[in-house]
Amino acid sequence: MEAAVKFEAHEEVVSFDGKGNVVVNKESQMSKKLMARRAIEAHLERKRLERDLENYYFEEA
Repeated sequence: MEAAVKFEAHEEVVSFDGKGNVVVNKESQMSKKLMARRAIEAHLERKRLERDLENYYFEEA
């Protein structure tokens, strides 16, 4: 039950717009340092997923 409460309190800090740019929710209650870290992690994760997807399709051909 406690986990459900924590999940509902989760706020989205980082997202991507239609052009693929990182968008940070500046109204978040997180520290600026933590928001910057989340943005960097999201950017790196997206790049890794894109690279893995390209490798998958080029290796299959």
